[in-house]
Amino acid sequence: MADLGMVPSLRCSNSSLCKTGRLQYLFGNSTKQENLSSWVPQNIKKKECMYFVESSKLSDAGKVVCECGYTRQQHLEEATRPHTLQGKDWDPKKHVQEMPTDAFGDIVFTGLGQKVGKYVRLSQDTPPSVIYHLMTQYWGLDIPNLLISVTGGAKDFNMKPRLKSVFRRGLVKVAQTTGAWIITGGSHTGVMKQVGEAVRDFTLSSSYNEGEVVTVGIATWGTVHNREGLIHPSGSFPAEYIMDEEGQGHLTCLDSNHSHFILVDDGTHGRYGVEIPLRTKLEKFISEQTKERGGVAIKIPIVCVVLEGGPGTLHTIYNAIANGTPCVVVEGSGRVADVIAQVAGLPISEITISRIQQKLSLFFQEMFETLSESRIVEWTKKIQDIVRRRQLLTIFREGRGGQQDVDVAILQALLKGRGHEDVCPFLAFCEVAEGARRGTPGRPRPGKCPRRR
Repeated sequence: MADLGMVPSLRCSNSSLCKTGRLQYLFGNSTKQENLSSWVPQNIKKKECMYFVESSKLSDAGKVVCECGYTRQQHLEEATRPHTLQGKDWDPKKHVQEMPTDAFGDIVFTGLGQKVGKYVRLSQDTPPSVIYHLMTQYWGLDIPNLLISVTGGAKDFNMKPRLKSVFRRGLVKVAQTTGAWIITGGSHTGVMKQVGEAVRDFTLSSSYNEGEVVTVGIATWGTVHNREGLIHPSGSFPAEYIMDEEGQGHLTCLDSNHSHFILVDDGTHGRYGVEIPLRTKLEKFISEQTKERGGVAIKIPIVCVVLEGGPGTLHTIYNAIANGTPCVVVEGSGRVADVIAQVAGLPISEITISRIQQKLSLFFQEMFETLSESRIVEWTKKIQDIVRRRQLLTIFREGRGGQQDVDVAILQALLKGRGHEDVCPFLAFCEVAEGARRGTPGRPRPGKCPRRR
């Protein structure tokens, strides 16, 4: 195992992606590729089902599949032979094993230009320190100044054009000016597609010509359509990925506007949500790393940005708040985001089951009919717990209360969520973000961090 001690900063410009490293990768630096092809299989594993047990359900194509979701042909030969485990129920803890990963390297999207991204297939049990080492040492990413975790609706949803524009502009602005990493679910749908399009618009804009925006998609390997093209045991430089939305069925395509992909594997096919625990651990690990600012070591700040969303999004916000992570909820984006936004200013005693029921019927409509009373009670308790820690909750209301951009809301959330003793070390970040808002260079100066008035 490689030494995973403190990873040195690779800073070499305002960009979060080293320019020299980027050029080396773009032109296929063979030494770097050889190093990656050697290091990755030794340190990063995939998951493979080792025991075929026929499922009672057929695949979408009507084929017989294993309990893991893969067909017989997609298993290793030894998994389909007569087995000592014959007759036993399929158990992922016993019947899925780790082995060296066979999918990593560079990725280009067929027919969508020459932009080169990075990707890796890895086991759900991979230590976050190993992933972070890969990202900073082998992918050439600078240690971020800020982590922006974007969560919300996984299916496409409608936002008013002005709100969509304000969200996209503000998100990319704060990421680019601070050297942040944006983390999403990485697929070409829902909130992840919104983030990807925001980055695309930024890239095409002539008004921004410095630096790149690092957009990390953390998705479930077993739900990625056309993932077979990513497999090559010694690495692909590059792999050509075909986006085929029409033929994806219940799977999803990767989003071409993300720069890096971490594809989390548990040995199953077609099961969503596998990546969530590892994404949570990785974000927590990154936020515990320190970076020097003005001679003071400060932990990397993290903020959760929420658009729309359903039950999974509510659970994500609940966990983020419980872990002390500030959240920015975008009102007007729909569903869970709007329910929370509308009750966030109320006393806890007024956030009643009947009030939440009324909000759910308004914002969830069709889904509301299927919600049991116990589910509504559970949601109400979670929303009450979220609002109890309102110092960690910032509601972005476009055009109201002096808020004009999401970047200002993110700055407010970070300042609200940190104790006064953290304000001085945090000054450099605040000044840069505030300077970006005003269109002037941010410079650290003595005194308090600039709070929005």
